This record gives sequence, C-alpha cells and structure tokens, in this order.
Amino acid sequence: MWETIKGFLRRHRRKFFITGAVVGGVYLLSRYARWRLAEWQRQQEMEYVEQARKQHHFESNQRTCTITLFSLVPNLRDALMEKLNCEAITGKLRERPSNKLELWEQLKVLSFTRTIASVYSSCMLFVFLRVQLNIIGGYLYLDSLTMTGEASNGKNGKKVHIAEGLQKRYLAVVRYLMGDGLDFLIEEIRRTVEDILGEISLKEKFSLEELTRLIKHIRQSMEFPNHSVPINGKLKDASNQPTKNGHHMRPLTKFMLPTDVESLCDTVGKEGDDNFKNLIGETLDILESEDCLFVLKMCLDAGFAHVMHNMIPFFQAEELELGAVGGIELESTLDLPLAKIIPIINGQINHVLCDSDNNYFQDLFKVGSARDFAANIYEAFSFELD
Repeated sequence: MWETIKGFLRRHRRKFFITGAVVGGVYLLSRYARWRLAEWQRQQEMEYVEQARKQHHFESNQRTCTITLFSLVPNLRDALMEKLNCEAITGKLRERPSNKLELWEQLKVLSFTRTIASVYSSCMLFVFLRVQLNIIGGYLYLDSLTMTGEASNGKNGKKVHIAEGLQKRYLAVVRYLMGDGLDFLIEEIRRTVEDILGEISLKEKFSLEELTRLIKHIRQSMEFPNHSVPINGKLKDASNQPTKNGHHMRPLTKFMLPTDVESLCDTVGKEGDDNFKNLIGETLDILESEDCLFVLKMCLDAGFAHVMHNMIPFFQAEELELGAVGGIELESTLDLPLAKIIPIINGQINHVLCDSDNNYFQDLFKVGSARDFAANIYEAFSFELD
C-alpha cells in the first residue's frame, strides 16, 4: 500500500509542486492585497483627518480675518471723519455766515468724498486682510505640521516658515492702508469729485438713477484713470469694461501697499529684511493679480449698491409711502436738488462703518468670489513644496 502511495506521489509530484506553488502564491497575494487594502484605508483615514484639521484651521483663520476687520473699522471711521470733517462746516453754516455759498461748495465736495472714500477704503481693507492673513495662515499651518513632525518634507522639525517677530512686522503693514495710503486715497477721490461736481449747481435736481450714474462716473474716473468719458456719456457699463493696458483697478493697489518695499523696512528695522521683503513681494503679486482685482471690483459693486439702496427712501414721495403695501418696495419718484442730497450722502459713513448690526459688511461677506479667493491663497501657502 505504501509503495502504491509512493508511486502515485512520484508520478504526480510535478502536479503537486505546481498546485502548491499556485495555492501558496494565491495565499501570499491575498495576504499582500489585504495588507495593501489596510494601508490604503489607513492612508485615507490620515488624509481625511488631515483635511479636517486643515479645514478647521482655515475656518479659524477666516474668523480671525473677520474679528481683525471689525476691530479696525472704528479706527477707519474716525480717521475719515477727522480728515474729512463735514461736521465743522455744517456747524459754521448754522451760524448763517456771509460765505454761505462757499461753505456749501466745500460741503458738497467733502460729503461725496467721505462716503466714496468710506466704501473704497473698507473694501480695500476687507480684501487686504484676506490676502495678508491667509498668507500667514498658510505658513502657520505648515509650521504646525513641522512642530508635530508631520511635515511632508521629512526634515528634522526645525524649519520655521514665519517666525513670531516676522509675523508682527508683516501684520503691521496694514498701517499703511490706514495711514499714508488712506491720505493718498482721500486726496485722489477729492480731486476726482471736484472735477466732476465742481460745475454742478446746488440747485440742480437728480433722480436716484441720475445720482447712481454720477457715482458710477466718479468710480470710472478712479478705476479707469486713462479712459475717462464725459459725464453725459454712456456709463451704465463703465465698471464692466475690459482691461485696457492694465489700467483697470490696478491704480487702487497703490493705496493698499507701497511699491517701495524699502520704505516699509526702514520703519521697522533691518533684521530679517530679506524674509520680510519676500512676504511683501508675494503680497504685492497677489494684490495685482486678476483674481484679486476681480474680487475687489465685486466688493466695490456690492458696497456702492448698498449705499444707493440706503438712499431709496429719501427719493420716495410721502403720499406713496402712506399707501404702501407691506413687503413691497416703492419705486423712487422724486428728483431732489443737490443741496438736499448732500446731507443724505454725508450721513452714509455712519451706515457703512457702524460698529454694530453692520449690514454693509454682511453684503461684502456674501461676495462668493471673496471666500473662494481666500481659500485659494490659503491652499497655495499651506502646501509644502519638495
């Protein structure tokens, strides 16, 4: 019997070897496949956790942007009201001075300048903080990975992308927008307003639509300085004109950040200037990008639309208001002389830059491209290059 079995094994040993090899190979492949599947699942879990962590860090960074913005709003409002002191002129007018007409002309220019400057400066501050804080946010995220030994570059955990001292220097750059940049902005808006409103009589009447065209003409002169058209020209699509020779919106960048980086370095010392200059250069590149200019334009559109919407009730006839149906917005029907529009436009700064229940900034937060823009900046600076 044993001889029979041995003979059977000898005759079929090749088959047994092949079968064993196949079975063993299948077993090893299945073990390898299970190991690879477990590795893939573990990698997916790690990526999910890291993505959730990164998203949480990004959301926290956006809240910081919002808090910083609202902390600077009172300073911006006070600076505008000090530099464009309309109240001093209205106080003099109450005293019935002999130069009453001259004071009214000054008030005309200052009131329009102050409201327009409040929209421009607030939108620039809104965009600038999103650029600045998302650059820092991306670098801080990389530093958080480095500290925990998870950095993708695999280094020894000592690399720091943005040191604390550099952070403070960089964050202080916003003072330019709140200081010299604001002065330059006010002066340019004042000159533009004087050129456009200088010859318009205080008695000339405007409908809300005509006032909107007037504001658009001032905007066009600010944003298209080399392509201004007469006020009687077709302006309704002026803000949507294509870029010509790179002039559209780019003149506004100079109010957010000076092109002379050395002037910023001189104000804070020389230590670490190379890293600081690199940060400023990266910021300037983003501010001058087409994406940033588009976001700024969308914010300006939303800001001026909010201001004009606030003025609708002043152009509605009282007898129509008495018969209005709740929830239905009345059409503006009145034409008001410029002298009556001046106090209305003068008070808009208190709506644009108010401390609480600020619907103006809520409209800016609704600009979807602004959040996408912030996310793109954060993603770009939170990605470690090999």
